[in-house]
Amino acid sequence: MALNVAPLKASTATVADWVELATLANPRGSYALSRLKRFWDTHRESEDTDPEGQSRREDDTDDQGVGGGDDAAFLDAITDELAERYQALSESYPFEIPASGLRLTLHNQLNSGQCIYLFCLLLSNCKKGDILDGTWVPPVDNRVRDLFQACSTVAAAGEVNGCAISFGWPRPDDNPVFLKKLHEVYKLFGEGKPRLERLPGAPKMAKDEAIDVIAWKPTNDRAAGTYYLLGQVASGDNWECKSIKGGPIEYFHRTWFDPPPASDAIASIFIPHIVPPGNGGTRKDRLDLWTAKYGTILYRLRIPLLAMQGLTFAKQNTDWLIERVGDIKDIETWVAEQVEALRRASGNNN
Repeated sequence: MALNVAPLKASTATVADWVELATLANPRGSYALSRLKRFWDTHRESEDTDPEGQSRREDDTDDQGVGGGDDAAFLDAITDELAERYQALSESYPFEIPASGLRLTLHNQLNSGQCIYLFCLLLSNCKKGDILDGTWVPPVDNRVRDLFQACSTVAAAGEVNGCAISFGWPRPDDNPVFLKKLHEVYKLFGEGKPRLERLPGAPKMAKDEAIDVIAWKPTNDRAAGTYYLLGQVASGDNWECKSIKGGPIEYFHRTWFDPPPASDAIASIFIPHIVPPGNGGTRKDRLDLWTAKYGTILYRLRIPLLAMQGLTFAKQNTDWLIERVGDIKDIETWVAEQVEALRRASGNNN
């Protein structure tokens, strides 16, 4: 079946992800949210009569509304989460939500931002767990993870309204050695002077020093003082241990520059996941806390829209260097292939 029964006891964000994937799995690209009420009712009844609390699957037979009580509050939480995603991304959100809020429908023609959202959704749910039952999972290898670095690079251009370099290893331009690439990038940037040779004790085979994306907004007078972004790209579940804010950036500048750029670097992390509300707080509350630890958090509710802006800047400003633009088509192809594979694995019962 590919998808488990709706994970009713999981977080609101996880259930919303399940709904989006259930919509993708349906050959019609549609999912009636009223089904969640029936799942909830079945789950509640089974807990009353079955000590193991086992629930069963149901077929999608109608588009009825929901009743009152706890099931209504549950459904409201899910529809509110989906509405928040749409409000954050607008035309970069791949699903339509009617005024009734009772059905999610995939757009017929997906733009690049919408494909990037689905790419992030699939990367976030690429293992057996609450959502996928393990009979099918999207194949995420090093090439796919490199494509996430590609869309992060384009999104960084949208974030700074300027140039963006895919600096993380492996690099797209035949993997030039670390110092050679560093000189190329910062000559374009116009700030800082990379060392001609490594310091004694510095790594002999440095690849990227945890810096995956370098981006900046060119100034009209080409002088110092601009939006300067250094980003870590983390596509896996272990992203919470990969902050480059503080020490890693200071080490990067101290070890490899003399002098370092005059502009202060903005630490950033790119993740495909949703930042969920939690511990009694909202998503904004959690971002307020996490930003202090990670710097700017560019996640699923930001990356698709920023990548669309980056693509626009690349077309409008051909003298700006924005790397990895051509890889967005590969992301679109991969997403289309995985949607078809998910539907085949799910059969016609979703």
